[in-house]
Amino acid sequence: MTILKIVGCILVIASSTGMGFFFSTEMKNRIEDLKELRKLISLLKGDIRYANTPLPEAISVIARRYKGSFYRFFEFVSSKLQELSGQTFSQVWKEAVEKELINTSLTKKDKNQLISFGENLGYLDKDMQMNTFELYLSQLEEEIAELTKTVKERSYLYNSLGIMAGVFISIIMI
Repeated sequence: MTILKIVGCILVIASSTGMGFFFSTEMKNRIEDLKELRKLISLLKGDIRYANTPLPEAISVIARRYKGSFYRFFEFVSSKLQELSGQTFSQVWKEAVEKELINTSLTKKDKNQLISFGENLGYLDKDMQMNTFELYLSQLEEEIAELTKTVKERSYLYNSLGIMAGVFISIIMI
């Protein structure tokens, strides 16, 4: 019976430690996803501003040129825009965010900001689109800076809490 308790305690500690490390890794992955998104939005902005590329064509260029975690997102938007199904750009963008960004580390807040960004693109003139790009990029910068500032402490906290929660639950079980 004591062997079962010991094995149970070890499993509880291991699983709670794993959860702590998972949340820590997820936060680090979120920072990487936000940096990658910032890079892609900057590329999109550059194509529109300097090459005078229309938005659907610029998204298509990004989808062809880029093969990363946001590839399926841009590919989906590009293919939907080429279908000419009658949907507005903001509807296509929102659908792509909801369907294709499930496997990223972006939070609901990040996705809502991305949807809001997409709602302000596509129907505005070039200057207003550039302002929308600037606003969204500044929001991304603030979020990345805030996360980068706290990632070390939070990562340590998640790891420690995972271990301590496992030990606490194990003590209660004994």
